[in-house]
Amino acid sequence: MDELELLSLEHSRDRFEIIDGQRSADFGLILADAMIYAIGFISIIIAISDIAPTINPLNWAWSQGDLVLLGCGFGLWLCSQSLNDFKRLLPLWLRMVLKMGIGPKSFAEQSESAQKRRALTLIISSILSGSIGWRISILEQSIVTRIGIDFHYVIYAVALALLVLGMYWLKLIGKDNTILQFDR
Repeated sequence: MDELELLSLEHSRDRFEIIDGQRSADFGLILADAMIYAIGFISIIIAISDIAPTINPLNWAWSQGDLVLLGCGFGLWLCSQSLNDFKRLLPLWLRMVLKMGIGPKSFAEQSESAQKRRALTLIISSILSGSIGWRISILEQSIVTRIGIDFHYVIYAVALALLVLGMYWLKLIGKDNTILQFDR
């Protein structure tokens, strides 16, 4: 092989690695969106079950911890909306009529600012999820999963995964925006 073919092969491998990384980032975004939405929903359900032991709203007992769960749950809902460009605010039939698509755009289709927004959204989601895990860990009654693991450990694991995914997105943004210059 001559020098030009070697150079071409080397840069093709680099580009393939970037595209392959983008595919894993896209899959991670869809999974993260589902996890963010689920944890936010669970947080709100737990807060409401703590606040409203009776149906009568006059007997509801508010605490600061319940407000943390409600606030973080609402924050995660906003983060989920941000990951999807706030498309979920519209009904599914309207999105289909407007040809907006259902899922988030792929990494390659997004502008650099949209990529950075999503990466920062994932990091913020990680912090909010960690706060929810902390609040659940200090509840009077612990919540245990079917396999016997405390639920706040599961939320901590998801929060860590969101943080790692956000950092991965930032790494991909840095790789994708590099300009290669060749000396002739």
